[in-house]
Amino acid sequence: MDDLARTRGVAVALLLTAVGTTIVYADMIARGYPLRPGHPEAFRDLERAMTWADGYMSLMALAGCAGLLLNRWWGRPLGIAGAAALVYMGVLDVAFLSQHGMYAHFDSVARLMIVVDSWALGVGAWMIFTLSKTFVQEQRS
Repeated sequence: MDDLARTRGVAVALLLTAVGTTIVYADMIARGYPLRPGHPEAFRDLERAMTWADGYMSLMALAGCAGLLLNRWWGRPLGIAGAAALVYMGVLDVAFLSQHGMYAHFDSVARLMIVVDSWALGVGAWMIFTLSKTFVQEQRS
C-alpha cells in the first residue's frame, strides 16, 4: 500500500472518529448525561468534562481530515494532534473504568466502551504512526 492510500485511510478514520464522537456526545447532552444503575456519579462528571476534550479531539480530527484530503501541509500535524488526543482519551477511559470497577458489570455501556476504547487505542496509534512516517518522508523529499 502506498503512502497516498495510507493517508486517505487515515483521513477516513479521522472523519469516522469525529462524526462518531459528535453523534455520541450530542445524544448524551440531549439526554442530560444519564447514568445507568450501578454507575458511579463520577462517571457523569467524567463524561461532562470529556465533552470539551472530545470536542477538541473532534475538531482536530476534522481539520486533519480536511487537510489530508486537500493535500495541505497542515493536514498531517493536525491529524496527529487529533489522533494523539484520541489515544489519550482512550487511556483515560480505560483507567477510569478500571478504577471504578465498571468492567465487572459488563453491561451495554461497558461493552460499548470496550469497542470505543479499542478504536481509540488501536486506530489512534495506527493513525499517529502512519502520519508520522509519511510526514517524515515528505520532509526528506
